[in-house]
Amino acid sequence: MEKQMNPKRAELIALSNEAKELREDMAEAAETADEALFWASRTVNYMLLNHMYDTEGAEEFNTFKQWKKQGATIKKGSKAFLVWGQPVGKQRAQEAQQKGQEAPEEDEYRFFPICYLFSDRQVITPEEMTRERAEPSKVEEPNLTFIESVNLDTVI
Repeated sequence: MEKQMNPKRAELIALSNEAKELREDMAEAAETADEALFWASRTVNYMLLNHMYDTEGAEEFNTFKQWKKQGATIKKGSKAFLVWGQPVGKQRAQEAQQKGQEAPEEDEYRFFPICYLFSDRQVITPEEMTRERAEPSKVEEPNLTFIESVNLDTVI
């Protein structure tokens, strides 16, 4: 019985196929050889982060653990950007080849784990936390003008 594919993996495969098509279209539409080479050399992850996802001007992407190591906190409600992690299945193919066996044939995406990234716009850095603690809280006083106009003797 074949294992059911993770829905996130299926979503990432579909997005990756769109990213590959976009990369090919950009390379074909290039006006110079350098521009065509630029687009042809872009990775699927590059295309995902820079052209498929709405990253809102993010400049840095890290995993949850990498942000934690830097002392940053992921903002509540932030959704990770799905990209492909480093390939791990090639080791199995090399091991099989060394044993004189045929490498298992798998679809091209099965070798890659899913990697969940968060951008610098989705975290609170230690510097930002320090600044927030140093600033006095800006709690607005409630507007009490309507209470001042009420005659307390008539209310009781």
